[in-house]
Amino acid sequence: MLQVLLAFLLFLSFFSCTSDRPEPINLGKDLCEYCKMAIADKRFAAEVITKKGRVYKFDSVECMVAYYNENEEYIKKAYVANFSNPEEFIEAEKAIYVRSQEIRSPMGMNLSAYKNREKASSVKGEILDWKGLKELIKKEYKFSH
Repeated sequence: MLQVLLAFLLFLSFFSCTSDRPEPINLGKDLCEYCKMAIADKRFAAEVITKKGRVYKFDSVECMVAYYNENEEYIKKAYVANFSNPEEFIEAEKAIYVRSQEIRSPMGMNLSAYKNREKASSVKGEILDWKGLKELIKKEYKFSH
């Protein structure tokens, strides 16, 4: 009886553990949770993972941050694609962001994310940290979903 109980508890703990790592983006198949457009460019992709383990994908930094601002209490982790290496995700809170007219993002705010300030500084534009980015999105992102 004790073995059955232990096996059941092990089973429950295995399935109750949720990942806090991002999932790969399937270009043209995955849809943005916020604007519902197909994700077409990995350089601008982003993801959030909820406290319940659900992964939501986004076609742009601005869509993810708008979603984050509206649902922060439910979010466990947020990630953005490293513009310099789109296969790599960076924790959104640690990334450095650039708003630049030289880089056209899918939703028009022209935001890109970088692993460090040195890479971000190589792009002409306004440099933002996570806090500044969240405030910018609150003020300027006007997508109605």
